[in-house]
Amino acid sequence: MIYHNLLAIASRAPTTSGVRQGETFTPYAEMVGQIERLAAGWIARGLGQGDVIALLLPNSPDMFLAAHAVWAIGAISMPLATTATRAELANLVSKTGLAAVVTSPGLAKAAGLLIADVAPEARLFLTNALPLETPTTPLPRLVGSTPALYLFSSGSTGLPKVVPHTHAELIADGIRTSTAWDIQPDDVAVDILPGNFAMGFMMGTMDIVARGGTTLYWSDPLPLALSRRKLLEAMVAHKATFMGAVPAMYEIIAAQTGDFDLKLRLAFSGGAALKRPIFEAMRMRFGVTLRQAYGSTEAIMVSHNDSADADASWASVGRPAGDAEVRIAPFATEYGADVGELEIRSASLMQGYLADPAANAQAFDDGWFRSGDLAMLDEEGRIVIRGRSKLLIEVSGFKIDPIEVEETLMALPTVAEVAVTGRPDARSGNRLVAYVVRESDVSEDDLIRYARQMLSVQKVPAEIAFIDALPRSSTGKLLRAKLKEL
Repeated sequence: MIYHNLLAIASRAPTTSGVRQGETFTPYAEMVGQIERLAAGWIARGLGQGDVIALLLPNSPDMFLAAHAVWAIGAISMPLATTATRAELANLVSKTGLAAVVTSPGLAKAAGLLIADVAPEARLFLTNALPLETPTTPLPRLVGSTPALYLFSSGSTGLPKVVPHTHAELIADGIRTSTAWDIQPDDVAVDILPGNFAMGFMMGTMDIVARGGTTLYWSDPLPLALSRRKLLEAMVAHKATFMGAVPAMYEIIAAQTGDFDLKLRLAFSGGAALKRPIFEAMRMRFGVTLRQAYGSTEAIMVSHNDSADADASWASVGRPAGDAEVRIAPFATEYGADVGELEIRSASLMQGYLADPAANAQAFDDGWFRSGDLAMLDEEGRIVIRGRSKLLIEVSGFKIDPIEVEETLMALPTVAEVAVTGRPDARSGNRLVAYVVRESDVSEDDLIRYARQMLSVQKVPAEIAFIDALPRSSTGKLLRAKLKEL
């Protein structure tokens, strides 16, 4: 379904629209030909409908090519974090099954270890040696309910869960998002977000192409703080008109010295709450007024702030876009009766976590998805996020489940108990703090070194606090709110 939708888009898109990285540009019509050939090569090697194909790829046109070829054969794309540890990758993929991994030569070792750990029979395909073959049979016609994508989310509670999305859900999100952003064929949208982020993956594969815009992919082996000048120079050189990023990225970009004649007509912020100093920094530094958007791995894009008075409404994530609907469910908070849990419905909302009925029972309220965000609607129906009802801690746009970090540290025999919380931080939103009860002698350096071996960098506690006992209720329940008082 997505493949035939892409055929229709490519047939009407101008030859100036396509995918770009650096000086390499490929029109959509040419991309379709490459997708057909790669799909034919995979079919010849026994891959087909329902197979799970992991995409361990940096942000690049390779992600577009591989994802669409996977969809063309009726298989399931599963983007993975290129920064994840071996243990994290194995834990995630063990929940889904694995038929193949597509990766770049620089990540071939990590991909090989993943296959060895969870699926020794899985195939490995490198982007510099993809099996491009001449199609001999038509690609399958797929119905909208065909599974297309596996993402990972912490959901309501617990460790990462598999979030399935169908062909129809992805197409619906592309239409809703590109319409809300008013993407045009002459738009050049810079995508700097990693492909395992729902926002980054959808921008790079579905949202910009939905209305024929060009996607400018950006990735660099250096941290953004060291590569931001190159990013800004690329945006100027290729006349980028649109971008999306998390607030921490905008803060880093705004700190770059020098003159840059940016042509951005729209830049949106998502993934974490935007702070006023970052909003002001981008406006003063580049004349760019950031707009907040809102979504989740489970619902993908929900809303976008297109208010005529961007300054007055800067803190809002806007009204629901397209067919998305929201409601505020009662929830006891310190903010008053107007604030409750934001619940969502839309054509791109997942139908439920993969093989997890317990999580689904908690995640849905009569067909509405419980977002875990505390919110209110202003007088114009715009959503204003006030906090979180779930345990997740936002760190630089990443939603970190403290339970995952706690269970990792608890694997050490020197740790008797541990609880993780977030401490507000002006730069990253929160700093992770781990409160540890020692079983035997262990240092802060020991724990952080171990966490770095086992967890992605954003999940590593910034601070270890040793305490005699965790705060608990009379029934033994951990009092997480008390941690912030320690």
